[in-house]
Amino acid sequence: MKRRALSLTEIVIAITIAVTVLIPVTQMFSTSGQSVQKSRNFSFATGLARRISQHLMVMKYSDIVDISLPGQPLCDAADNKFFSPLFNFSDDQSGAKRINAADTPELYAFINQFDFHYSLSVSNVSFGTGDEMKSVAIMITWKESGKDMMYRSYVYVPSV
Repeated sequence: MKRRALSLTEIVIAITIAVTVLIPVTQMFSTSGQSVQKSRNFSFATGLARRISQHLMVMKYSDIVDISLPGQPLCDAADNKFFSPLFNFSDDQSGAKRINAADTPELYAFINQFDFHYSLSVSNVSFGTGDEMKSVAIMITWKESGKDMMYRSYVYVPSV
């Protein structure tokens, strides 16, 4: 006897096997996408903290002050000496680049989407007359999947 069609049982078994294989594969892609997003945000926070720490090393010692939490927003923030304008390490406007939707649309959208802020916690440390330093905790905060995230880094700035 020749059969040309599949029975209902064979179709149900085939669908069950396909679903059993496809569900873990789709979950794997979802998990890897979330990992990429977390890694990207953490890398941005790390780079930002490093940039701020480098800037603190060349700043005038007396200008290093606290910026309390929730901190300064990176998107649509006023000019400040720690981060904004983006590429300016001096008091003049050469190399200044604002983070705005017109000049840097992709960066602006990224920073705005995750609501990045930075703050500084400054402690004065003295080892004697003329031998002082500032311990600066740089805190980068952002929102990710409805959770508040934070990256913290430290830099020690000598008075000389």
